[in-house]
Amino acid sequence: MKFFTCFYLFSLPTILAAQQMQLCKIQNIKDAVLCGTYAVFENYKTKKGRKINLNIIVVPAVHKTSNQLPIFYFEGGPGLAATKNVSFFGESNNPYRQDHDIVLIDARGTGGSNPLNCFQLQYQRGIADQFNPVNPPEDIYPEAEVKACYDSLSKNADLTQYTTTNIANDIEEVRLWLGYKKIHLFGLSYGTRLAQEYMRRFPKAVQTVVLQSPTSTGSRMPLYHAKFAQASLDKLFEDCAKDSLCKINFPFLKKEFSDLMFIGSKQNFKTFFSFSYSRTKQLSIPWDIFQTKLRTLMYDPVGLKQIPFIIHQAASGNWKPFLSLYSEKGKYGDFLAEGLYLCITCSEDVPFIKSKEVIPLTRNTFMGTYRIRQQQLACANWARGFIPNDFLQPVRSNLPVLIISGNYDPVTPVSMARNIAAFLPNSQLVVIPQMSHLFDGLSNEECFDKMVMEFITNSGKSKVDTRCITSMQPPPYKFKN
Repeated sequence: MKFFTCFYLFSLPTILAAQQMQLCKIQNIKDAVLCGTYAVFENYKTKKGRKINLNIIVVPAVHKTSNQLPIFYFEGGPGLAATKNVSFFGESNNPYRQDHDIVLIDARGTGGSNPLNCFQLQYQRGIADQFNPVNPPEDIYPEAEVKACYDSLSKNADLTQYTTTNIANDIEEVRLWLGYKKIHLFGLSYGTRLAQEYMRRFPKAVQTVVLQSPTSTGSRMPLYHAKFAQASLDKLFEDCAKDSLCKINFPFLKKEFSDLMFIGSKQNFKTFFSFSYSRTKQLSIPWDIFQTKLRTLMYDPVGLKQIPFIIHQAASGNWKPFLSLYSEKGKYGDFLAEGLYLCITCSEDVPFIKSKEVIPLTRNTFMGTYRIRQQQLACANWARGFIPNDFLQPVRSNLPVLIISGNYDPVTPVSMARNIAAFLPNSQLVVIPQMSHLFDGLSNEECFDKMVMEFITNSGKSKVDTRCITSMQPPPYKFKN
């Protein structure tokens, strides 16, 4: 990232920002944007000690004379950095920035804002290690790695201070610093929890709110993960049975999956894999590793359409399609800051899961209790931050809110979106039939942006035209490598 000191003509609100930040050039982006940092106290209660330099990028509106309010975009995870989206918002033809400044702030604990990345949990093992037949790792949160991660991050962070409420406070400080009187909020996934907490704490600063694939402040992740993922898988099986080609290629898909689950509950799957360096090794695949990976595929339409093929091939003894989802060699992934993920969920979610709820909500699901047990064990070795007394309560507001949800969403389904909307009388819920948690891979993706921009432009004063969602169709099913 290169910095420039020349002046640039911005819309009125960002003249203040231009005085506080610097022009910078982002790789593969034609236009210059504003980059800078703003320091906040890590501990808002004491307002002493360590400060966090929040990493900020402002993408200026294309039309410099526009007086439209800025859009603050909140990323998901929790643990994803908002500034990684600059390549999308920074394109000169991007619809969001034509008349609006786009403000991207890496939440504390992500990206360039004292990131809580830990090698121990974010190192992705290669195939040979991941599926070692002698000692295959079966935990997504191994106790030793969680403890090591906690110890390493605690040297440079008070892990009790990385909560959604504190992140909302950070956003408010940045808004005031940049000189914006009111803002539009746009959150995705966990970013919708942040958006809801912000609108609860600072309602007078908000013009409109867009919630894409929303999760509530009281969703208690991952309590409902198994139930929701099972519902999405059942929908996928039903759709495959209705699709002529899918039905012909995978006529016994549901039974094949059931048989795999039965076998996998008894013992690990055994297979041989030929590596690129011409060596063949025996591998051992635990059921929980298999089902966890399938669930991640369910997050977008492209991944969903691969699942029947992977199940069918695995049931036939061919594990290559499944193993192709992994890298032969180990690698470190900094896509999501696992430390922040644990800070959030160990403070706001896991402590409020009641033991008596677990079995009823996981019974007859392919995930079972695995994910809940894993996060409970991880949180037993993690700090618990303070959250306000009303944090878990539904957010009630008369602000204009657009809620967009996907019919196949395995983690924040339409039912959750409806529950959120029930407390927002000035909201509109739009359900995209073929969308999952994300809409990537659907045709006419522009429809999504069109609806969001129509809502923001009208400040939510009229219902959004949703007719274009019928053209948002998924890719075909996968039938071969």
